[in-house]
Amino acid sequence: MMALLLMFIPSKGTISEVFRLTNEPNIITKGNYGMSLTIDLSYADAKFIEWLNEVEAPYPLLMVDPELLERSPTLVKMIKTKNIPIGLLGKSSEFYEANPSQLKKDISTFNSIMKKPPLWFRTKDYVFSPDVIKVLWKEQINMLGASKIQTDNSKLKLVHGDIVSIPYHQEERIKLQNINQLIQNNSFQSIEETIFGYSLKTKSYP
Repeated sequence: MMALLLMFIPSKGTISEVFRLTNEPNIITKGNYGMSLTIDLSYADAKFIEWLNEVEAPYPLLMVDPELLERSPTLVKMIKTKNIPIGLLGKSSEFYEANPSQLKKDISTFNSIMKKPPLWFRTKDYVFSPDVIKVLWKEQINMLGASKIQTDNSKLKLVHGDIVSIPYHQEERIKLQNINQLIQNNSFQSIEETIFGYSLKTKSYP
């Protein structure tokens, strides 16, 4: 299958956002030019907020549960203030199969709180059903998987192109010191750099 990718095309000193609309969508699980770190986030305690306040760029891509965005204005404010990249973390594929209207509600919640639609989406179990794919294709949202998943007990051997996922949920979360160690031991960069091979500069607005 062909990939649905968000492309950033430099032109005369500017960068324009366009989607590469091809025959079929695909799930992005690996890049070519470096490594990126993503955090699946459905729980943000005080320790995580403090950690996020101290972390420096290049920031990990936060894949955030829409219910967390609703109940944590402090997290939302910090993401906006620091211009931290964010995507939408969905529920399990089975939940969406049983509740087909939920995905559009989750996208709407994200859009309402963040004042922009998500560019990246993954389900909590990394499975994308045909109905979910159809909605994401129509909404022009990229499906993001992962090539490596970090747990507290796993020792990852990373290679160029890896997209690493870290869980941070109430029932399952990586110790923050282990996340720091992973960041210190590897040169992570933005998803755009890992996939497309060049840097994207963004500007935050009040």
